[in-house]
Amino acid sequence: MRLEVKGLIKIFPAPPLSGGAPLHALDGADLDADTGVTGIGGANGSGKTTLFRTLAGILEADSGMILAGGEAAGPERLRELAAYCPSNPRSFYFRLTAAENLRFFGALAGLSAAEAAERAGKLAPRLGLAPADLGRRFDRLSEGNMQKVSLIRAFSRRTPLLLLDEPFRGLDGVACRGLLELIEEAARGATVLLTSHSRELLNAAAERQLRIDQGRMPPGGPQ
Repeated sequence: MRLEVKGLIKIFPAPPLSGGAPLHALDGADLDADTGVTGIGGANGSGKTTLFRTLAGILEADSGMILAGGEAAGPERLRELAAYCPSNPRSFYFRLTAAENLRFFGALAGLSAAEAAERAGKLAPRLGLAPADLGRRFDRLSEGNMQKVSLIRAFSRRTPLLLLDEPFRGLDGVACRGLLELIEEAARGATVLLTSHSRELLNAAAERQLRIDQGRMPPGGPQ
């Protein structure tokens, strides 16, 4: 699926009474990606996470346009098209088990409990997540295993747009290799965007790479 981002702007107002200036998290960002993997680099605060949250339909841009498959896509449509693995696990329910979380979020994506369990059962061993960990409360998992559950949630949806924000965070070598294989497989039929602070892993996952700086994507193709 071709994804086009044109002149995307997202401004966060300064906190009340702070006296600070608004934050231009995205300042006219442009992006063109198609089926395959596109890596996006950039320093902390450059706009990567805001871009991904906007493409996932979590945030709404203040101006600009997002086209998916040649058609304008607003937040509701993007939530249907995109699976998003965020850079932290705060979107999960910490008192539920990993399996219960996956069934819940699977249901929101239209998966039956059996489908969610089946997909989790196939993905977990590829990331080195033991069956016993699926039965543990989410808040009792290690950081790395929380990340594995987040990845399972994203890959289980099998959407045409896959957004992976720092997906290798907290993973050991075995899990990283498994994730690289999953990314390669997903990219055969989906548009995959990913970020990583690891240059080595970003190079391994994505031949095409762009860079975002102060909310802007420099024109001219891969950087």
